[in-house]
Amino acid sequence: MLTLFIYFVLFFSVPFANEAEYGVKYLFTFPEAPISGLPLSQPQAIAIDLEGFVYIIDTGNSRIVKFNNKGDYVFALGGFGWETEEFDRPLDITVKTGLEVFVADFNNERIERYDKKLNYISSFYSEETFSTDLGFGFPSGVDVSAQGELFICDNENNRILKLNTFGQPIVSFGDFNWGDGQLEHPAKVEISPDNLIYVSDQSANQVVVFDYFGNYVTRFGKNLLNKPKGMTWSRNKLFVADSGNDRMAVFDKNHQLIYSWGDEGSNIGAFKNPVDVAGFGELIYVLDSDNNRVQVFELIEVK
Repeated sequence: MLTLFIYFVLFFSVPFANEAEYGVKYLFTFPEAPISGLPLSQPQAIAIDLEGFVYIIDTGNSRIVKFNNKGDYVFALGGFGWETEEFDRPLDITVKTGLEVFVADFNNERIERYDKKLNYISSFYSEETFSTDLGFGFPSGVDVSAQGELFICDNENNRILKLNTFGQPIVSFGDFNWGDGQLEHPAKVEISPDNLIYVSDQSANQVVVFDYFGNYVTRFGKNLLNKPKGMTWSRNKLFVADSGNDRMAVFDKNHQLIYSWGDEGSNIGAFKNPVDVAGFGELIYVLDSDNNRVQVFELIEVK
């Protein structure tokens, strides 16, 4: 694969002494050809496992597509439906444990669980026996903690639901009685290295932060973000897919915006509705949904 190295964004300086300045370096774009005769169609999520394999939720084609970290195609699974290994508008994926893959299957109102080779294991549904505060519907986001517990964006109730390692719901948070922590329309959920729960709220145009037990901590991004969606932590920085602004926004651990890049378009470094982002080593993979592609960058610290 031809790899291009192009600096294309002005460096951004923050107004603090001894603070770093950043730029980005474009590396490559994939996929270069349709997968099994089908190009990507409105992909909505991207994740990278510990070995560097890249998983894309190809929502318009109701499938998962797996690549290596150079963008070479490996495997695809799915198709429209409601049986095992089928999906109806899948919206998110997480592979953080390195052993299991979890998929938020939105219209089927379930979380699908696979092994790392994408063999089906089980499904998590909301059951009628659950109390009203422990059910979920239309999941748009999912993440798994180092402890193996799942956090789900419950779009039916505009809240987060936490499941234990046995797949049983144990607590929900962020709904209408959560005060300053109330969520309007949660899109994605991301667990930080220090076990804080970050939720992108695409109606509030902010990221809302909770502790591991669901207690509200803070929120940020007002007047900066527009329909934020996928997030990832890399090199102690939070990368946010700022989809409404067609850019990537980078925040430090104190939730201060330190860098952003991109604008609307189809050229290198431009985006049309970037919806998710994933990191692997020094590299940042941006899922550019309306352009049906992944662009790969390296964040460069220049001071």
